[in-house]
Amino acid sequence: MTFPFFPEAKEKAIIFEEVKATLIDLGFNCIDEDCNRPWGGFLVMDPNQIEAFRKKFFSEVELHNNHTDAYNAKIMLLAPGEKHSWQYHHRRSELWKLVAGEAAISRSFTDQENPATDMKVGELIHLAQGERHRLIGKQSWGIVAEIWIHTDPTNPSDESDIIRIQDDYQRK
Repeated sequence: MTFPFFPEAKEKAIIFEEVKATLIDLGFNCIDEDCNRPWGGFLVMDPNQIEAFRKKFFSEVELHNNHTDAYNAKIMLLAPGEKHSWQYHHRRSELWKLVAGEAAISRSFTDQENPATDMKVGELIHLAQGERHRLIGKQSWGIVAEIWIHTDPTNPSDESDIIRIQDDYQRK
């Protein structure tokens, strides 16, 4: 599943509204959003829709835990030329898939950042727990579907489980 291509010239608020409208048209309920990240932002899906989200965006993947609290589904919107911090997580692994636009990724199992590689629309990226990674914006907006796989559903990961090694925006 891919989204319609979103031209690079559109403003953040317009991109967010178009992506949110597309998700609603697909039957998804966005329960939270953050459009104030310096790199763009994200939309959080209803956890009760994890299986529908998997089927729509990650049909080649099986989720082995039947409890909806073992996963979180999001859509990340990455602004042109912006990037995530060089980071990792203690309490989750992640699945990513570029569904529209363009983006690159850098990843490593050490704190040394590797050169970025371009992501391809529809390509599955699996980031292991503790794997260092950075999502990197290109010339146009990048729309990335994401599933968090909590390593301990009784202590799920959240935004505080971002261990930043390097950050262009001086966040901790």
